[in-house]
Amino acid sequence: MKNNLYFKIFACFLAGIVLIFSLFFLISKKERFSENENRYLANFPTFSLESLIQGEYIEKVEDYLQDHFPFRNLFMNMKTNTDLFLGKEEVNGVYFGSEDYLLEKYNEPKNTNRIIQVLNSFYQGLENVEVNLMLVPTSIAINQERLPKNAITGNQKETIEQISKALDFANISVWDSLQEENKKHPVFYRLDHHWTSYGAYVAYREYCKEKNLLPLATTEFSIQEVTDDFRGTLYSKVIKDDLPPDKIHIFLKDGMEYEVNYVLSKRITNTLYEEKYLTKKDKYSYFLDNNHPLIQITNQKIQNGKELLIIKDSYANSIVPFLLHHYEKIHIIDPRFYKLSIQDYLKEEKVKEVLILYHMGTIDEDLGILSIH
Repeated sequence: MKNNLYFKIFACFLAGIVLIFSLFFLISKKERFSENENRYLANFPTFSLESLIQGEYIEKVEDYLQDHFPFRNLFMNMKTNTDLFLGKEEVNGVYFGSEDYLLEKYNEPKNTNRIIQVLNSFYQGLENVEVNLMLVPTSIAINQERLPKNAITGNQKETIEQISKALDFANISVWDSLQEENKKHPVFYRLDHHWTSYGAYVAYREYCKEKNLLPLATTEFSIQEVTDDFRGTLYSKVIKDDLPPDKIHIFLKDGMEYEVNYVLSKRITNTLYEEKYLTKKDKYSYFLDNNHPLIQITNQKIQNGKELLIIKDSYANSIVPFLLHHYEKIHIIDPRFYKLSIQDYLKEEKVKEVLILYHMGTIDEDLGILSIH
């Protein structure tokens, strides 16, 4: 009898918890955007008999419930700590490395030959335009000594070399210089997948070497810390509250003046940095206001007639402030959002230099690089 009583009490307790969570879920305000994960949350799906039969409706309902589950971040933090306590070294595709590094797994590429074909086709459609490619390895490749013992790293270097050898134009290698700089300054954030401003500076030096330009030395800049509270994309995948945040630095040079034209949104400003993001979760968007289809930046202190077009992902946003010291105008196209012909744009704007800059973490699945034309 006692066992039955305990069972009934426990069942009532569980039912009460389920009821409380259900009521809280129904009455709580549903957010449209997750600052922590930097993405829009799922909307409740519209019902149709066809979507129900195909299973799409149930899947979308499950996505909605997962995205709006009460105290979601708290439970994610608890799950991560439990996984680590049980001896797991990887959570949600992210390894927990030494020195509080989060290192995202690298998936072996499947579209390398297609990427080569797209890039060569783009180059062959140009006339008298110099093109360079810069493929940036991810943090897991440069920070291998910080990985757990049995971590699977993949072979990014082999893929970069395969692409480089098959291209009709030059690839600018940054691998060795990033490894060397990483001994002095972190070239990748610990909790985010992007490179730091120190990493971007190293890549800038390698670009200058390839283009016979004289790079500015670090002593010519004022290096400033703009935030010490950056928890980026990798942190969002694991939610572990006791990980110390990253710092973001910028390299400033006195006397510079810019006109920054966000063309499609018809907004013109005089700064490369957007202060509003320093109070938000997505602090890397401080560089050039996140991603835009087309940005045109004029350096008002240079009149050398040199112009550069950068075709890029978000890694390029923090290298642009360095490259602007050598060009009167830089055009920036993100082909994930720019749907017109880049070849036509180059002809119309009479730009004769192109840098294609991507990191290896997403290049294989990036719809932008596969749509360059």
